[in-house]
Amino acid sequence: MIEKDYDLLLKIFEKYYDSYEEMLDRVKDVENDSVIWSDSYLEFFPYQYALNQLKKPKIYKTEPESNEGIIVNRLKDGELYYSYDNENKGWGSVFVIKEEGMKLYLRFLNNDNDEIVLEQVYCVVFKETVIEKVLFYLKDVDLDGDEELNEETFLVDTYSYNSNETVDTIIRNGFYHESKNIIPTTTFRFEYVNEDIFIYTKQLKLNQMDVEKLRWKIKKSKIK
Repeated sequence: MIEKDYDLLLKIFEKYYDSYEEMLDRVKDVENDSVIWSDSYLEFFPYQYALNQLKKPKIYKTEPESNEGIIVNRLKDGELYYSYDNENKGWGSVFVIKEEGMKLYLRFLNNDNDEIVLEQVYCVVFKETVIEKVLFYLKDVDLDGDEELNEETFLVDTYSYNSNETVDTIIRNGFYHESKNIIPTTTFRFEYVNEDIFIYTKQLKLNQMDVEKLRWKIKKSKIK
């Protein structure tokens, strides 16, 4: 199954690799949208920051006077569809598009030839109304065409749910930088106590005991 997920992301990456101008054209005439200014990218799917141990972005009520370090997030009907760095619109641009049963998060960067190309893909796969899995792919392409120097990171987060459709566990598999660098299987377990959500994690490592650790605590009042 994980090989099929990898093949899917590879096809998506190749399809959109040099599509920046096309993506930009898609968003230029969107009407009646709204803007959120932040100091980092907005969360693309629930618990993204907690699972990856990232700090949540600072949200500004009005446009900051300085463009430095500011991300402009554009939303239509409350859903993110385009983000960009306010200092450099091309570098780090993100486009969110929908395909059948999936939502794609495409992040573009300038390569060493000053071309704007795709670097990261998140793919959220839905099963009816809930997330079935989240796929992540990052590829650093060698500009001289030496495929042995390309670096890839690939992750698959597979979701399971409680009877009330709250997340029970997320199991992560994949590799970092190259396919032989397999990460230990990681399990994220969700626990709901009153107004809080606790996320525990453990990794399956050789010759080590599985020790579950508290990774994140989320106040219910802070969930959008």
